[in-house]
Amino acid sequence: MTASDHNHEHFDRQARQLHAAAVTHLSAQTLARLRAARHAAQTDAAPARRGHWRWLAATAFSAVFAVAIVTQLGPLTQTPEAPDATVADNISDYDPALIVLDENPDLYLWLASSEAQPLAME
Repeated sequence: MTASDHNHEHFDRQARQLHAAAVTHLSAQTLARLRAARHAAQTDAAPARRGHWRWLAATAFSAVFAVAIVTQLGPLTQTPEAPDATVADNISDYDPALIVLDENPDLYLWLASSEAQPLAME
């Protein structure tokens, strides 16, 4: 045992003796006031503890709401799917000239240009 530990034990023992002596010399009025103050502090702290469930419920509701929205939206990224055989058959039913127009992105760029608008007005 070091000298520091011995000093701490001595201080602790002396503080406990002083506390015990002070408690025996308290008047009934002082004890009643201390009890009333402790009771008031406990009742004041009780509503603060009761309010925690509201925060927990709000957080849980928000989490459930977010999960519901995400499940309704579906997957955020979609994987490319292979063309169905029926789609390939339907493409072959069209005229080859229409298929070329469908595959040419320059057509859509021209339609968005300022040259195409006057022609569409005629």
